[in-house]
Amino acid sequence: MDFLKLLFVVLPGLFLILGLILVGLSLTASFRRKRSMAGWQRASATVTGNLHGKDGPGSNGRDRFAPSYEFEDPAGKRWLGQSDIYGRDQSIIGERLDVLYNPANPADSTLPVFVLAKARMATGLIMVLFGAGAITMFGSLSW
Repeated sequence: MDFLKLLFVVLPGLFLILGLILVGLSLTASFRRKRSMAGWQRASATVTGNLHGKDGPGSNGRDRFAPSYEFEDPAGKRWLGQSDIYGRDQSIIGERLDVLYNPANPADSTLPVFVLAKARMATGLIMVLFGAGAITMFGSLSW
């Protein structure tokens, strides 16, 4: 009988731990990206086009768009860039947007957004809630 009680607390505990690991992995990738761009400079860019695609994480077969843009560094030299962040909406050609670029290599640029692995985060949060709820429920029962 004690084994059954232990099973009803340990199994949800494993869900809780796995959920916390998934949430941590999602946040770690996001903060790693932010930290790698810490010394990058901000510039105002002009949208020159949109890259169109339907595949990739988060697309679910729907149209996804990533803007192509042009910006100038402080020396006045023009650079072309392509966003590595896809979104649901097309950017309007000629529209101004902010970009971050690497001053050591201005060809390396991106949009200044905080990227989050939503599916991994959602799965992890559901597992954490299930595990915590089950531990609370089964742990409070006095058989």
